[in-house]
Amino acid sequence: MKKIFAIGGAVIKTAKPELKQVIENGDVEMLIHNGGSIFHDFQQEMEDLESHSYPLDQLLKSTEVNQKASQRVWEWLCGTAPAPEGSITNLCQNVDISVLMFTGLACDFWQLVCDDWGIIGNRAKVDFDILCKRFESEFHYVCLGSAVIHPEVFIKAIAVSKPKKFRADVVDFMDMYRPRTRVAKYGTYYQMKHVDYLKGLR
Repeated sequence: MKKIFAIGGAVIKTAKPELKQVIENGDVEMLIHNGGSIFHDFQQEMEDLESHSYPLDQLLKSTEVNQKASQRVWEWLCGTAPAPEGSITNLCQNVDISVLMFTGLACDFWQLVCDDWGIIGNRAKVDFDILCKRFESEFHYVCLGSAVIHPEVFIKAIAVSKPKKFRADVVDFMDMYRPRTRVAKYGTYYQMKHVDYLKGLR
């Protein structure tokens, strides 16, 4: 069965090539971003970075270095611009894999370039309805690296859809409370690097 991947920013930072390969191999049916993963996915393709992102001390002085990728995230959410070429998001859309996004307000630097946070709420409502609809039939959900947002959205979606048959796993390098109690109770907690898990699927 193809997997629903709910990913955090660490997956993009540490295992993007492996994630691309798994998607290209046809093992994924839906990708769910949090605010960090979508931003790093876009920024890595749009900017020449020395590392996977700008250092925190630089961002504390000025968030302007994030302006270009931040603006694109907002445009993508509004449907006025595509995901950048080479991004995981773009790859998924090119092969007709649904891409959803959930985040908390004021959680990500990219949110600071627009003051209409209602856009995030409206998008979350649409995406939550899509997720609940998908959960009505058998599925395999895998949470890779989001400690808060994805486990909380997951448990609310299954409460709404009341699925009869599913599996839900967690993959992360740390053992964390919400992923274990909300998600892995329905499957397995793989305490390992995301890159190693994804390589095992290839």
